Order: sequence, then C-alpha cells, then structure tokens
Amino acid sequence: MRVLLITVCFAFTTANAAEIHLRDGSVVMGTILGLQDSEDLVVDTEYMDEVIIDWEAITLVRETQIIEVELFNGERIFGEVVVDEKGVSIIGAETTITLPRDRIFSIAEVSESFWEGIDVYTDVGMNIVRGNNEVTQLSFGAGIGYDGVNFESSLDATTIINEQTEGQDLRRATLAGNYSYRLPRNWQVSGLLQFESDDQQGLNLRTLAGGALGNRVYNERRMRIDLHGGLVVNSEEFEGQPRNESLEALLGSVFRLRSLRGIDIDASLFILPSLEQSDRVRMQFDASLSIDLFADLDFKLTVYDRYDSQPPEGNDTNDSGLTLGLSWSY
Repeated sequence: MRVLLITVCFAFTTANAAEIHLRDGSVVMGTILGLQDSEDLVVDTEYMDEVIIDWEAITLVRETQIIEVELFNGERIFGEVVVDEKGVSIIGAETTITLPRDRIFSIAEVSESFWEGIDVYTDVGMNIVRGNNEVTQLSFGAGIGYDGVNFESSLDATTIINEQTEGQDLRRATLAGNYSYRLPRNWQVSGLLQFESDDQQGLNLRTLAGGALGNRVYNERRMRIDLHGGLVVNSEEFEGQPRNESLEALLGSVFRLRSLRGIDIDASLFILPSLEQSDRVRMQFDASLSIDLFADLDFKLTVYDRYDSQPPEGNDTNDSGLTLGLSWSY
C-alpha cells in the first residue's frame, strides 16, 4: 500500500527502525527504502506497509543502520545518518560529513543480506495487427538484478513471437547479462555477454562479448542520461551460412525519465559499426512507457528496432515492433 503522507501520520516503535519527525509533529518509525525522485522518502512501516513522505516535510531523521547516500555527482557515502534543518549528516567510522539536502540524489539502507539486494521483474504483452495477413505478436520477458555497494549486475531474457495467419511464425529471443563497476564522478566500467536469435533477419545465433566505459552525463531529480563506448566481439551464424566472427565498436546512450504521476520512460540506443566489415553497421533500439497501476504492477508499452545494414540476401534490414502489456516487479 502506498500512502501520500502530508500532515497525518502514526508512529510505531520497531527495533532498529529509522525515526522520522515531520513538521506537523507526527513521527514515523520504519525502514528507509529510498529517496524517490529525490523528493519523496519511501519508508516501509510495520503497520502501514510503504508510506511516501515529502522530503521537505521532514524536520529530523535518526537512523542507526548503515545508509548509502548518493550525491548528484555520483559519489556514494556510507554511514549512520541524521537529517535535520541544517542538512544531512553522514556519520562514518572516522569522520562526519554534513551536506545540504539539495545535494542528495538518493538515500537507502544498505541490504543486510544478499537476497535483500535482488530485484526481479516479469513482462507479458500482446499486439494484434489486422489486414490481409493478421499478425498476433506475443512478448514475454523476465529479469533479475543485484545492486551492490560498488557494482550492479543483471540478467534479462525476452522472447517475441509473431504468429501469422499466412506464412511462417517468426521469433526473436535475447538473453543478456551485464556487470557494471562504479567509479568516481559518475563513471562506470561494464562487461556484457549477449545471445540473440532472430527469424526475420535469418539469424540463428549471435553471441556478443565485450566491455565498455560509461559516464552519467546528466543526472537530475527525474532524468538521467548515460553515454557508453567500448568494443565487442560479434560471433554470428545466419541461415545457410558459416559462422563469422568480427570486432565491433559499441557506442550507446541510455535515457531514463521519472514523472510525478507514476509515468516512466526508458530508452536505449546502441550503434555497433563493424571494424572489419566495410560499411556494415548494426543498431539496437529499445523504448518503453510504463504507467503505475497499483502496487508493483504497471501497464507497459514497448517499442523495439533491430537494424543490420548488411543482412544476408533475402532477409530484412529491420526487425521492429510494438507491444502492449503488463509488467510486475519486486
């Protein structure tokens, strides 16, 4: 349950809980889950589930658990936290740092166990295109991620099936793993491994393995933009052709927008020019619009495009589509 806390709040004493005082004199006890959009503190309470508290309505926070505080410049600081009218004080083992509230990008308790740092999601969608050849497009997705102190990793799987009244059904499947290690000043170094098949482009299997250096060039309350550059080895096998391996550059951007009304936009564009095959360029584009329905369930619109400037003869240069569906995360 999500509650927008304005002036009324109840306090319940919980062992090792954060103590949060509001301007109206009420007190909340619970576990700090995070600073949502840098404006609302999300707290998990024993009796009211999750509550959302206006960051500016808070006069005092006392927290004895270890807290991770992320600044807008990407710096992360760990320690006990006291929030008052003067700012946010992070109490470390050897020193105490006090910062103004407007420098804080996110704040959350450090997971006490490995399992608390895991996030999972699953998607299901469908789109029907009517005409001379009716096409029903089904999509399935699932993923798991882990956010550690200095790194994050993820494993995502997607399958899209185009069922046609005339012609052969077409499928596209992707399994992708990513590991990113955080560096100072919003830099990160990443390693990736991806497996992909695509009937529409005649691709039996493509394996990508490589690494990239990235930087968060724009990091504000509701919007983030990351840029990435690196190298990958592309090992691919098309229908009726021998397996081929080549080196590709990787140039990409990731965009994220979080709105006030539970509407989120995510988009990524990666361009992979071949360093060995003349004039060959591949492109991967994904975008989604998510609308919060209730609890952890979202309505989701997804658009994708896969481009290859030199596909095998008789195959399409593009494989693109749109799906509507539901997404559940935990």
